[in-house]
Amino acid sequence: MEAKLEGGHIGRIVGDGSRLEIVDSGGAILFTLSAPAHAVFYLFAVHAVHGECPVVSFDPDHAINGWMDWYYRVDIESRSMERLNPWR
Repeated sequence: MEAKLEGGHIGRIVGDGSRLEIVDSGGAILFTLSAPAHAVFYLFAVHAVHGECPVVSFDPDHAINGWMDWYYRVDIESRSMERLNPWR
């Protein structure tokens, strides 16, 4: 599964959801991010502020503030992710 992220790069969920590849417009992999502990990349969804974002789903035993599914924003420059708010 893949989606065009903020800034025009492509995010691609690979394998069992444990990794997110960030790809440039030419198809070259720029970098790969790992899902947080006890979680997987689940899907992409439109965030009200940041557009398409990966949604990370945590195991029920590791839910954050009672929520298992969270929007994450990918920061291309720092090659990192930031947790935003719950999905749905």
